Amino acid sequence: MLVVPDRRLMPRRGVSAAGAIGSLAVTLLAHPATAAPAAICGNGPLEILLTNDDGHRSTGIRSLRTQLMAAGHRVTLAAPDHNASGSAMSFTWGPVRVTPDPTEPDVYAVAATPATSVVLATTVLYTDGRRPDLVISGINHGSNAGSLLVLSGTIGAALAGTLLLDPPVPGLAVNAMRGRPDEAVDSPANRAQFDAVAGHFTRLLASVRGWYCDGDTVTRSRTVLNVNYPARAVTELRGTVVAGQGSSTDLRVTFKPNAEGQFQAQTLERATSDARESDNQRLEQGYVTVTPLNGRLGEDSASSRRLERRLRGL
Repeated sequence: MLVVPDRRLMPRRGVSAAGAIGSLAVTLLAHPATAAPAAICGNGPLEILLTNDDGHRSTGIRSLRTQLMAAGHRVTLAAPDHNASGSAMSFTWGPVRVTPDPTEPDVYAVAATPATSVVLATTVLYTDGRRPDLVISGINHGSNAGSLLVLSGTIGAALAGTLLLDPPVPGLAVNAMRGRPDEAVDSPANRAQFDAVAGHFTRLLASVRGWYCDGDTVTRSRTVLNVNYPARAVTELRGTVVAGQGSSTDLRVTFKPNAEGQFQAQTLERATSDARESDNQRLEQGYVTVTPLNGRLGEDSASSRRLERRLRGL
């Protein structure tokens, strides 16, 4: 799955998230209007499909569900019944088991990939003509920035709503580094961190939701905003900025032979540097980053014309 950052959305140096995202509404080449619900263009409650790739019981998704519901949104949680990290936008084609939570309404464990969970929930679990206004994927346990985006099931789930649903549903992906990386993700300190991030993100959602619209019409239904939080307390954040997708990752993947004569993938952390004002660099500086993405797989028209000239006569 190729994730393409929309470079028309990249801000000039020093532009804040509120200012940059607001200005994008007049500079973005709008997608054709669709029949997507217009609720996202207003200020009222949203129908939110919440998913992730860490599993339906994970700390991040439960923190986010609590905060979104506290803000008045109607949330349907449909997420894998297992950890599906690294699944990108892979799809489950066989029979899929869906298990409703016996104690919590509108919570479903899906025995499938994150992208499958999004499509299944929208086409089966939403009834009586209802559809989600927005797909939100996260909170992922860790960042999804730079080249790591192509592997992320968190990103893949959000993009599934824009590419595999008709009409498409716009999305947000939200990711957060642990405040205490040396502790378990569900330690009291890390739970508190995810709760604080969920609260901040809920306020961010209230600010950016109208960016998907022109007037009362959803015109950016094929775009995902990828949001990353650095490993610091919300009270110590330096701000929120629009950032381009970086080209590096802090993970290196290698394969080692095992005792059975097979090969096992291993990931090693490494120091990384990236372009100025990329998501990776801004995270290191302590900013929340917002990166607009879409699933456009082709090159731009100018590049396509250059390729066409090279093919003449063949």
